[in-house]
Amino acid sequence: MSNAYDSTIVEPSAIAVQGGVDLLLPSGTPRDVLDIFVASCNLGACDCDAAFVARIHSVTVFEEPGRRRVRISGEVTPDEVLAEMVASAPQLSAPGA
Repeated sequence: MSNAYDSTIVEPSAIAVQGGVDLLLPSGTPRDVLDIFVASCNLGACDCDAAFVARIHSVTVFEEPGRRRVRISGEVTPDEVLAEMVASAPQLSAPGA
């Protein structure tokens, strides 16, 4: 399993950060799919559970060497983020997506 200090990751992981969760995705994750995911989250138009969406304040994507980092600000946990990602955006959760 990866941690916040790894520069390259091969499968999605999530870590708790102040004010939310960082979702770490492989750099090969399709940017167009990720942009749609982030935009729909920010609009509250994603397929995630309504109670989960209500606790999210914002979602932002960052490019980093060897990975993509999605900052999910709000009152959510890493386990919740990973579970919702698998359920609502399986194209982001497959290794080598």
